[in-house]
Amino acid sequence: MGVSLPLWLILTAMTAYAASTRGRSGPRWFAIGLFFPCMALIAVLLMPRLAKTGVDALVHEDLRPCPACGQDIQANASRCKYCAADVEPIALRDRSGWVARISAQTDEEFARMAEQMGRIDIPSVLDEPPHLFAGPFEEKAEAQNTLNYLKSEHGLDGLVTWRSVTR
Repeated sequence: MGVSLPLWLILTAMTAYAASTRGRSGPRWFAIGLFFPCMALIAVLLMPRLAKTGVDALVHEDLRPCPACGQDIQANASRCKYCAADVEPIALRDRSGWVARISAQTDEEFARMAEQMGRIDIPSVLDEPPHLFAGPFEEKAEAQNTLNYLKSEHGLDGLVTWRSVTR
């Protein structure tokens, strides 16, 4: 007796979703799941997670492996949600993410803008002259909204870009 069509499609979709959340190809595992629905899902669930690279890394939150168990946790986490180990959070300036980048033409202008950014309640990275970074943010839209605010309320203009920090 075979698997009913709705259950077959649900298992196939679950396989593709599980694969994509583990850094694997969702469409490829969807195709495999069409032929082997139960076995493909079990296989995907048993596979280790792969680190996101390239474009995938740009659209996902800033993660790092837990030093105790190796599971992906947020860079700013102080405790692992998987093994409950206390971990040292990674400082804002050492995180990747979407930023509103504002550039200064002179050292004096940089100092003035850094002082102005210090008075605004927005996460900022100010230690890379001649650029000031508002952020990093997980979503590009957050960086764009921040840039719009800085431009309209504080006269600071720049551009939204991805700031990658290797660790």
